Amino acid sequence: MVWWNGLRLKSKDPEARCKALASLGADGDPEAMELLAGCLADPDPRVRGAAVRAIGGIKVEKSAELIIGVLQDQSEEVREAAAAALGELGDERAIRPLAGLLRDSSDGVRGSAVSALRNLGWKPQTSEEQAQLHVARGNVRGAVFAGEAAVNALVNDLTHDTSFKRRAAAEALQDVNDPRATQPLLAAVEDEDANVRVSAIHALGKDGSGEVTVRLLRLFGDADPRVRLAAAQVLAKRADPALAPEFLGLLMDQNFELRLTAVQFLGKISDPLIAEALLPLLSDPDNDVRQAVTQSLGAIGGPAAIEALVLALTDDESVVRRSAEAALERIDAKWASSEAAQRANVRLDALLDRRPPWVRASMMQVLAKLRPSSP
Repeated sequence: MVWWNGLRLKSKDPEARCKALASLGADGDPEAMELLAGCLADPDPRVRGAAVRAIGGIKVEKSAELIIGVLQDQSEEVREAAAAALGELGDERAIRPLAGLLRDSSDGVRGSAVSALRNLGWKPQTSEEQAQLHVARGNVRGAVFAGEAAVNALVNDLTHDTSFKRRAAAEALQDVNDPRATQPLLAAVEDEDANVRVSAIHALGKDGSGEVTVRLLRLFGDADPRVRLAAAQVLAKRADPALAPEFLGLLMDQNFELRLTAVQFLGKISDPLIAEALLPLLSDPDNDVRQAVTQSLGAIGGPAAIEALVLALTDDESVVRRSAEAALERIDAKWASSEAAQRANVRLDALLDRRPPWVRASMMQVLAKLRPSSP
């Protein structure tokens, strides 16, 4: 029947060619090997995959050699079929080529290669091979234990077809400090998936180079607030005063966590101009931001903030009021007798009737401190 199936292989219908190949493989006739080998170059990947499976069913010495040759086929379906066939043939010549497939971009191909290598009794010989095996199995965290040897395997996954895999690789690289990962991670901060961008940003946190800083600052304008926040959190840890102008721009961000991060960063820089820029945020709609502003103003110091902090003693939130009082004590233990506090005294009178009862009680306590010192 070889001759008949040979005729069917000339059909223009890929399905007909696949059926002919399946028939030839089932017959297991070594004389069909030449016909099968010719189909490994068929333009249709379904036919090439069928040819691989048919050759794998004929266990002769040439079978493994032919299939090894298609492990780099453009179709992941063909590569997956080739890896599976080599695992069944049991030819040790396939071990090294199969180990190379552990870095394949397709999960199906990787899984097929892992199974084939297990059938062949292969065991990783180096830390890098062990890391590649972990990644191929989907255990990226396990790969991290290989240390620097895991970098290549993890970096390879930063370009995986699946965003979940790319994110997992970036997260794993947070625990690996190796300069080889910098450029791939810089590419990953431009990923179409915001979650991948966030993970890549945090993975770059240990790299304080100018190139990384410039790229992260650019992300302050990212459309996704999670990305902007990740970039701000990473750069805020550096406590570099030169970054102050960029963080000042975040004070108007719509996301309260970004405003909070910016306030906390700027509060570490003793500059009257920064204190002035923070004052409007004492009216921020978020109480965490307002509290952080009072703390930052207390840390920066200077009498310019006293009037605004006195007014903050009437904030709706008790935590903000307590923080404002602590900031005033830090700036000047005699703040109540200061000229700035007396200016606030007049403004408090005008606000008294507009505030809710629990706030008015607090305001009365503030006024009691201020009025004995009034002229």
